Amino acid sequence: MRLFRRHPPRSTKRRLLSWLVVAALTSLALAALTASPLTTRLDNILYDRLQRASARPVDPSILIVGVDERSLRELGAWPWSRARHAAMIDRLTQAGAKAIVYDVLFSQPAPDPADDAALASAVTRSGKVYLPQFLESDGQDGAPPTLVGPLPELAQGAAGLGLAHVRFDADGVVRRMAPFEADGPDLAPDLMTVVHRATKAFDAPDATRGSATTLLIPFAGPPDRYRQIAFSSVLAGEIPPDLIAGRTVFVGLTAPGLGPAFPTPVTPDAASMTGVQLQASVLDGLRGGKMVKPAGLVSRLTFALSLLWLLLAGLLVLPPRANLLLLASLLAVALGVSAALFGVAHLWLSPVAAILGLAVVSLLWGWGQLGRVNDLLGHQLDRLRSAGPASARDEAGFESDVVARQAFSLGAAITRIDDLRRFSADALFSLPDATLVADAERRVIAANAAARTLLCRAPQATGGGTLAGALNALEPLGRTFPPTWPTEADSGRAIDLHLADGRAYQLQTVFRRDEAGPKDGGDAGWILRLADITPLTAAMRQREQALQLLTHDMRSPQTSILALLATTPDLPAEISERLAACARRTLALADGFVQLARAEVTQTTMEPLDVCDVAVEAVDELWPQCRQRRIEIRQEGCDAPMMVLGDRGVLARALVNLIGNAVKYSPDGAGITVRAAAVLDGGRTFIDLAVADQGPGLTSEEAALAFRPFQRFDRPGAAAADGAGLGLAFVQAAAARHGGAVTCTSTPGQGATFTLRLPEAVG
Repeated sequence: MRLFRRHPPRSTKRRLLSWLVVAALTSLALAALTASPLTTRLDNILYDRLQRASARPVDPSILIVGVDERSLRELGAWPWSRARHAAMIDRLTQAGAKAIVYDVLFSQPAPDPADDAALASAVTRSGKVYLPQFLESDGQDGAPPTLVGPLPELAQGAAGLGLAHVRFDADGVVRRMAPFEADGPDLAPDLMTVVHRATKAFDAPDATRGSATTLLIPFAGPPDRYRQIAFSSVLAGEIPPDLIAGRTVFVGLTAPGLGPAFPTPVTPDAASMTGVQLQASVLDGLRGGKMVKPAGLVSRLTFALSLLWLLLAGLLVLPPRANLLLLASLLAVALGVSAALFGVAHLWLSPVAAILGLAVVSLLWGWGQLGRVNDLLGHQLDRLRSAGPASARDEAGFESDVVARQAFSLGAAITRIDDLRRFSADALFSLPDATLVADAERRVIAANAAARTLLCRAPQATGGGTLAGALNALEPLGRTFPPTWPTEADSGRAIDLHLADGRAYQLQTVFRRDEAGPKDGGDAGWILRLADITPLTAAMRQREQALQLLTHDMRSPQTSILALLATTPDLPAEISERLAACARRTLALADGFVQLARAEVTQTTMEPLDVCDVAVEAVDELWPQCRQRRIEIRQEGCDAPMMVLGDRGVLARALVNLIGNAVKYSPDGAGITVRAAAVLDGGRTFIDLAVADQGPGLTSEEAALAFRPFQRFDRPGAAAADGAGLGLAFVQAAAARHGGAVTCTSTPGQGATFTLRLPEAVG
């Protein structure tokens, strides 16, 4: 008996009708998408990539004279006197400049009328100077902008005037220019339109005379590709006339922050192309005939719909695999044609709308095939649920359609996943750690071999007993588990169990739910793991014993030395003091080493506590030293409790070390601030306890090394020279054990701030 029902093939008429519906709907949608601005952002991204990939040589006849940082250093702060600008125009004119584009607006009279007269005279003598105009809005809604130009005496002698107007796209990037801008009922030419028409050859192409209202700027590359010389170098006569002769010279602001800078497709950041560099790029594109014209709506519709109908025709007559190849080919054609028109014909015809249309129609057409696959998958899932004997191999010849065969393959994969699930369960129970599985009532329903071996003296515990009973059968020292153990709060919490025979185990439980979830009674039960940590416990015990022995052996001789020095008055005072200092240093080193080792490995006893109270205890402990040196410690931010989950003794020692360091390094009579604050970091709330001193501070390199063991930074006159270099290492170990961190921020000569960050106690 077959598990699946064969679906009769659809008629040709129905298939054609479906094709016509898909074709009509997608054509209308694609036309609307092409005419709308919805793809503008994607269009701009693709255009910018093409622009950056099409770098070309710049026009060698363009030269920029920049008001750069060197000029500002040599000539003084901007703005400069107009007599200096007049001298520049005379220099460029005498050197034989073909045209001088002076990108500075002289719209207001100078304090000294003689300066304006000198500049006007220089402009008139040159006869090659082109000056900018600007459209200025008065801020009233609907009011036309006002045309602002240079002083009348300057405009009268200029070779030409034009708008220096920058057009921004919706994303704030400059990609285009307008040969003419509306000035009330008239059209005002762009400055580069004026310069280009005045300086081009008679038969040279002129993109400003076309029908396009805007032109895309063909940036030749980053702005530094145009040759640039310093304003001060020209005035000083350092530039040979041959470098200027016959060139179109742009004079403008290029120093960072001195004038406006604009984001463009070829600049890596939002402020790297100055206005004079932007104008040079526009003139370069106009002269080279490389200005890019945006394609019109008719061209864009024809391009997008042509590709779409080619794909639709393929869907009607080609098999699925061939249609996949056709789709990839059409996508490549869309990108290739757009790139070719951009690079060769200087026409921007975005393929984004066409690509989206091809993708949408492929999805719509594929939904029909997915409907058949859905029916087949339904039968396969029924077979999987009922665990019937039929296999995918028995039905392999049922359907010759590629998509249907993929559905059968998926059914076989589901079968393999089911086998893999059983394999995973077998692997779980073959783990070396003792593992028990219990139901929602905490009754043991399965145990692996390691668990049965461990509980061999209580076999009933692994065959229907409770988890608590199984653990109590081990007779752990100092602990008895109640029948209601574990609870959901115990899930994931590690518990150490020690047995009478010296063995030690780490117990961990996981609360799990079945696929139905809690709404449908989905509590599935528990998984319990007992990991043998006997060797680790023995090693830790031996380590502690060795540490105690080492500490005793180090302390006893030093204590004896101090006692002997105290009872031996015959030694010179200097030698006696040096020996005593060395002995005390060794004692401090031993104590610090023990504290650090225990902070790193000793099990901490966590409890909710107010970190402000712990700070008060640390301040009280250091009060004698502070009083002796007249140091005042202020506490801030402790108006309300700052609760953390921690070990009171460890945190108290850590704060004593931090505040003690501040006291050691602070000068007599200084102030120390202990500030508590709650901060949000990564979605979690932390308590920051910052200790700020007025000591000599640390360099950035010293701050990075401050928490290394035995790291000390001696300062002239600082009491910290007696330390062993383990205090901050202890603080870092304590912070790590509490799930926090400690940081240092400092500036030499301005003190240091050490911040201990601890997770806030929840609940």
